[in-house]
Amino acid sequence: MFRYILLTYILIFISSCSTNNSIVQNPITNEKPKPGLFSKDSEKGVSLSRILDLVDSTDNSINVNGYLWRASLNILSVAPLISTDALGGTIITDWYAKKNIKDKRIKIMAYIKTSELRSDGIEVKVHVQNFKNNFWSNTFLDKNLANKIEENILNEARNLRIKSTK
Repeated sequence: MFRYILLTYILIFISSCSTNNSIVQNPITNEKPKPGLFSKDSEKGVSLSRILDLVDSTDNSINVNGYLWRASLNILSVAPLISTDALGGTIITDWYAKKNIKDKRIKIMAYIKTSELRSDGIEVKVHVQNFKNNFWSNTFLDKNLANKIEENILNEARNLRIKSTK
Protein backbone atom coordinates (compact mmCIF):
# COMPACT_ATOMS: atom_id res chain seq x y z
CA MET A 1 0.00 0.00 0.00
CA PHE A 2 2.82 2.38 0.92
CA ARG A 3 4.45 1.76 -2.48
CA TYR A 4 1.30 2.74 -4.34
CA ILE A 5 0.95 5.96 -2.38
CA LEU A 6 4.63 6.78 -2.89
CA LEU A 7 4.39 5.96 -6.62
CA THR A 8 1.31 8.19 -6.93
CA TYR A 9 3.10 11.12 -5.27
CA ILE A 10 6.14 10.66 -7.48
CA LEU A 11 4.00 10.57 -10.63
CA ILE A 12 2.13 13.72 -9.57
CA PHE A 13 5.40 15.48 -8.78
CA ILE A 14 7.00 14.52 -12.10
CA SER A 15 3.91 15.39 -14.14
CA SER A 16 3.68 18.81 -12.51
CA CYS A 17 7.16 19.68 -13.77
CA SER A 18 6.34 21.19 -17.13
CA THR A 19 8.78 21.51 -19.98
CA ASN A 20 6.49 23.78 -21.96
CA ASN A 21 8.62 26.90 -22.22
CA SER A 22 6.83 28.44 -25.18
CA ILE A 23 6.33 32.19 -25.06
CA VAL A 24 2.79 33.27 -25.84
CA GLN A 25 2.41 36.33 -28.02
CA ASN A 26 -0.02 39.06 -26.93
CA PRO A 27 -2.91 38.91 -29.43
CA ILE A 28 -3.63 42.64 -29.20
CA THR A 29 -0.16 44.20 -29.38
CA ASN A 30 1.67 41.26 -31.02
CA GLU A 31 4.45 41.60 -28.44
CA LYS A 32 6.35 38.65 -27.04
CA PRO A 33 7.44 39.04 -23.43
CA LYS A 34 11.04 38.37 -22.53
CA PRO A 35 11.12 35.92 -19.61
CA GLY A 36 12.98 37.23 -16.58
CA LEU A 37 14.62 35.55 -13.65
CA PHE A 38 11.74 36.18 -11.23
CA SER A 39 8.81 36.80 -13.56
CA LYS A 40 7.31 35.89 -16.91
CA ASP A 41 8.12 39.35 -18.30
CA SER A 42 11.54 40.78 -17.55
CA GLU A 43 10.37 44.33 -18.26
CA LYS A 44 7.72 44.24 -15.51
CA GLY A 45 9.31 41.93 -12.97
CA VAL A 46 12.21 42.18 -10.58
CA SER A 47 15.65 41.70 -12.02
CA LEU A 48 18.78 40.64 -10.20
CA SER A 49 20.64 43.77 -11.32
CA ARG A 50 17.88 45.97 -9.90
CA ILE A 51 18.01 44.12 -6.60
CA LEU A 52 21.75 44.67 -6.42
CA ASP A 53 21.29 48.29 -7.62
CA LEU A 54 23.52 47.85 -10.65
CA VAL A 55 20.98 49.54 -12.89
CA ASP A 56 20.19 53.19 -12.19
CA SER A 57 16.41 53.56 -12.13
CA THR A 58 14.34 56.72 -11.88
CA ASP A 59 11.76 55.31 -9.44
CA ASN A 60 14.42 54.43 -6.89
CA SER A 61 13.45 57.15 -4.41
CA ILE A 62 12.45 56.59 -0.81
CA ASN A 63 9.01 57.94 0.05
CA VAL A 64 9.63 58.52 3.76
CA ASN A 65 11.85 61.07 5.48
CA GLY A 66 14.17 59.31 7.92
CA TYR A 67 14.07 62.08 10.52
CA LEU A 68 10.27 62.18 10.51
CA TRP A 69 10.17 58.38 10.75
CA ARG A 70 12.52 58.21 13.75
CA ALA A 71 10.84 61.15 15.45
CA SER A 72 7.41 59.56 14.97
CA LEU A 73 8.61 56.31 16.49
CA ASN A 74 10.17 58.19 19.42
CA ILE A 75 7.04 60.22 20.16
CA LEU A 76 4.52 57.41 19.59
CA SER A 77 6.49 54.83 21.56
CA VAL A 78 4.50 55.72 24.70
CA ALA A 79 1.66 53.62 23.27
CA PRO A 80 1.98 50.02 22.08
CA LEU A 81 2.53 49.88 18.34
CA ILE A 82 0.29 47.65 16.23
CA SER A 83 1.73 48.32 12.80
CA THR A 84 4.75 50.09 11.35
CA ASP A 85 5.50 50.35 7.66
CA ALA A 86 8.79 52.11 7.00
CA LEU A 87 8.41 52.08 3.22
CA GLY A 88 4.85 53.36 3.26
CA GLY A 89 5.41 55.70 6.19
CA THR A 90 2.55 54.46 8.36
CA ILE A 91 2.57 53.99 12.13
CA ILE A 92 -0.52 52.74 13.99
CA THR A 93 -0.73 52.40 17.75
CA ASP A 94 -3.03 50.22 19.78
CA TRP A 95 -5.65 51.73 22.06
CA TYR A 96 -3.82 53.52 24.85
CA ALA A 97 -5.18 54.84 28.16
CA LYS A 98 -3.21 56.78 30.75
CA LYS A 99 -3.17 55.25 34.21
CA ASN A 100 -4.70 58.33 35.85
CA ILE A 101 -7.47 58.70 33.22
CA LYS A 102 -9.64 55.57 33.28
CA ASP A 103 -12.60 56.67 31.13
CA LYS A 104 -10.76 57.74 27.95
CA ARG A 105 -8.49 55.96 25.51
CA ILE A 106 -6.81 56.99 22.26
CA LYS A 107 -5.48 55.34 19.13
CA ILE A 108 -2.96 57.25 17.00
CA MET A 109 -2.26 56.89 13.29
CA ALA A 110 0.68 58.75 11.77
CA TYR A 111 1.26 59.05 8.02
CA ILE A 112 4.56 60.37 6.68
CA LYS A 113 3.77 61.82 3.28
CA THR A 114 7.07 63.14 1.90
CA SER A 115 10.72 62.27 1.66
CA GLU A 116 11.59 65.81 2.70
CA LEU A 117 11.58 67.29 6.19
CA ARG A 118 8.64 69.68 5.83
CA SER A 119 5.88 70.81 8.15
CA ASP A 120 3.21 69.26 5.92
CA GLY A 121 5.19 66.01 5.61
CA ILE A 122 3.31 64.27 8.40
CA GLU A 123 -0.35 63.76 9.16
CA VAL A 124 -1.58 62.47 12.51
CA LYS A 125 -5.06 61.25 13.34
CA VAL A 126 -6.08 60.63 16.93
CA HIS A 127 -9.14 58.46 17.54
CA VAL A 128 -10.73 58.85 20.96
CA GLN A 129 -13.23 56.70 22.84
CA ASN A 130 -14.95 57.39 26.15
CA PHE A 131 -15.98 54.71 28.64
CA LYS A 132 -19.64 55.08 29.63
CA ASN A 133 -22.05 52.52 31.08
CA ASN A 134 -19.46 49.72 30.84
CA PHE A 135 -19.02 50.26 27.07
CA TRP A 136 -16.56 52.18 24.96
CA SER A 137 -18.33 54.91 22.99
CA ASN A 138 -18.17 55.49 19.27
CA THR A 139 -14.84 56.76 18.02
CA PHE A 140 -14.34 60.45 17.24
CA LEU A 141 -11.32 62.40 16.01
CA ASP A 142 -9.47 64.85 18.25
CA LYS A 143 -7.84 67.35 15.87
CA ASN A 144 -6.31 69.49 18.64
CA LEU A 145 -4.43 66.55 20.12
CA ALA A 146 -3.42 65.46 16.62
CA ASN A 147 -1.95 68.92 15.94
CA LYS A 148 0.00 68.83 19.22
CA ILE A 149 1.43 65.40 18.38
CA GLU A 150 2.37 66.62 14.87
CA GLU A 151 4.19 69.60 16.39
CA ASN A 152 6.05 67.33 18.81
CA ILE A 153 7.08 65.00 15.99
CA LEU A 154 8.27 67.91 13.84
CA ASN A 155 10.28 69.36 16.75
CA GLU A 156 11.83 65.97 17.44
CA ALA A 157 12.67 65.51 13.73
CA ARG A 158 14.28 68.97 13.65
CA ASN A 159 16.34 68.10 16.73
CA LEU A 160 17.43 64.79 15.19
CA ARG A 161 18.50 66.59 12.04
CA ILE A 162 20.47 69.20 14.01
CA LYS A 163 22.20 66.45 16.02
CA SER A 164 23.16 64.57 12.86
CA THR A 165 24.88 67.60 11.28
CA LYS A 166 27.13 68.20 14.31
